[in-house]
Parts: sequence; C-alpha cells; structure tokens
Amino acid sequence: MPPTAASRANDAMVDRLIGLGALWSPGLIAAFRDTPRHCFLHRVYQYQRRAGRWREVATRDPGPDELRLLYSDRALITRLARASRAAAPVPISSSSQPSLMAQMLEDLRPAPGARVLEVGAGTGYNAALLAHVAGPGQVWSIDVDRQVLSEAWDHLNAFAGRHVELRHADGRCGYAEAAPFDRIMVTAATPDLEPAWLEQLAPGGLLLAPLALAPGLAFVVCGTVAGGVFEGRLTRAAFFMPLRAEGEVGAPGPEAPPPGPFLRVPAPWAGWFERKRPRPGWLGLIQSLAFYALLRGLRVSYQSLADGEAAFGVGEAETTTCWLGEQAWHVAGEAGRALGDRLWRAFLGAGGPWPTEFRLRAGPRGSVAPGGGHEAYERQGLRCAQVWELVESRQRPAWL
Repeated sequence: MPPTAASRANDAMVDRLIGLGALWSPGLIAAFRDTPRHCFLHRVYQYQRRAGRWREVATRDPGPDELRLLYSDRALITRLARASRAAAPVPISSSSQPSLMAQMLEDLRPAPGARVLEVGAGTGYNAALLAHVAGPGQVWSIDVDRQVLSEAWDHLNAFAGRHVELRHADGRCGYAEAAPFDRIMVTAATPDLEPAWLEQLAPGGLLLAPLALAPGLAFVVCGTVAGGVFEGRLTRAAFFMPLRAEGEVGAPGPEAPPPGPFLRVPAPWAGWFERKRPRPGWLGLIQSLAFYALLRGLRVSYQSLADGEAAFGVGEAETTTCWLGEQAWHVAGEAGRALGDRLWRAFLGAGGPWPTEFRLRAGPRGSVAPGGGHEAYERQGLRCAQVWELVESRQRPAWL
C-alpha cells in the first residue's frame, strides 16, 4: 500500500525527533512510527490574539495545512472549559510537544512486559506509545475527567490490539487496584510527589513526573523509591497542564503585576546574551538562579515587567523584592538590591548549579533524613518532605 500524506508527515516527524536527539531507542522509534499522531487529534484549538478568542480547528480528516499543524513540534490544545459563565474558556487538556514526549519516554525507559501507570490520559497518544513497547494489557491510563477518558477511548479504538486499560480515577491517588507498577508516568503538572505514587511503585521501578515548583519553574523529575522514599534528579524543564481534582477547571490566573515603584539597575550579566546569540543561555541562567533562590527559602514569582521584559522575582518579605531581568534588575529600594546581590554571590560561590545537578529525596514527613552536604536544602512540599542536595561530581556537556 503506497504511503499517504499523513504517514509521510508522521515519518518526517520521527526523522526529526531522531535527528535532533530527542528519540534514540529502537523500541520507542518503532512505537512512534507505528502510532501516527493525527489519529489522536480529531480537533484542536488555536488562540487568536487579535480577536481575543479560541478557534476550533477540525482535524479528523486532515488536509495539508492540518497535517503541518498536527506534525509540528508543538503542544496542541485539545479541550477548553469555562471557569464561570462570565469568564473566557481556559485550556484544560492538550497533546504535548512531540520532542518533549519522546525525551520523557526515553527517561522512563519502558520495557516489554513492564506494568505501566499513566496519570493523565490526555488524547490516548502517550498511552498508545507506551503500550507498543510494554505490550498488550500492560498500560493503565487514569484521568479524573470522564470526557477526556471518553475521547481517549475513541482514539484508542483504532489501536485495540494494544489493550490500554482506561480508568476513571483521581490521579493523585494513583490506581491501587492494579498496583504495583514498574513504571509510573505523570503527564500533568504537580506541585509535589504524591505518597500514593511512592507506595504503588514496584521495587526497582521508575517514577517520572513534571514538578511545578514555583511560577515559571517546572521540571521533570525521574527516580526510584526505596523504603517509601523517592530518590531522583530533575531531567529537563517542562510545562504541563495542572493535575486536577474532579470539578477543578484549568490553571490559576496570572499573578498581579508587581507593585512599584522600582529602581532599575544594570544586571551583572547585562550584555552577556546578545540577540544574535542563542537564547537558551539566558533561559538556563535565570531558571537556575530562580531555582537556587527557591531552595534558599526565598519567595519566587514570574511576571512581565512594565517595559515588557520577562523576569523572575525573588523576595523574603513583601517589601524586599528584586526582579531579575535579562538586562536589568528592578529592585524595591536598597534592601531589594542587597537581596539580589546576596543571591547572585551565593549562586556564583556554589559554582552556578543547574537544577539538574541537585539530587532530590522526598517522602512523608519524618521519613527523609536531613542532607549532610554544604549545598543541601530542606523544603516541605504539599505532600512530602523534600531534601535537595547538590551532587558532588558534576559533569556538563563539553560543547558549552
């Protein structure tokens, strides 16, 4: 049978994922080739900024324009809901960026015969990829939203041989009925690891989840559980729709603009990141510095300032604030400037640690031993006590 336009688009996407280094293992490459993304996207929503509204795009029978959209390396909104009759619709479900999906699946290392729990069914695409590797009847996908489950079931009907088990459940509770699991993959942003996930992971298994630690700071964490305590590392920055309870709608609205007045002072890194150079250098620096501030107990915010510059804000009191921008700091008086200086000097003194260079141990209160190193920080999450420790031996890519 000759290839169709859709199959060629899928193959081109997979080629791109391999070539750019997001996908490399034979099992997952085969899964992506045999699981066309368009089969799980019968409609998507695009935001029209000028009109200030969402537009529905029918993609069940995609033409050339729709195929370009569906096979782009973009997250696509698949469901909207209204927080109230007066409020505009907000996104509550999406199909993740393919390169991020591939990287997270590579981190998870699914294997034939592994029992897998997916928290957040989405479109069913990720579960279908997992089932291609793990085998028929080995993947349980749960969601709190019955409509999301219904649509995932509809999409997975075309891949009935993979026997994905769809269940209605609160993702924060896992799925004890089928535990233990060799792999648990959370596909919605969570402010903390849930004790149920730690309890339901089999010995030697892997847990992967996107942690939303503060505004603008969200990272995938991957690790194992021993004696009820999780131990792992952050792998990459990633932003997902929030994990919801039944009846909850969407993410909270944006923060209020920071109160002024502020004094603008040159940032110590002003001029380091010229526009002609790649932007990830700046993003990596500011995310690392904001994460370090969070570990040191500072309040972390994220906002666009009056001049349009995006910045992280750090503070230790309502009146002591420093907004860290690419070219300038916006500080609340000398106290705010001094706070920023102390943070910056401490960050440099620690060797400018990246978030991925900290080891996380997390578990119920009282189960996690304090950290012993110089750069060790204790935090209390919503569900778990956390200890973050800078690893002693750090290795960074040679091309940086």
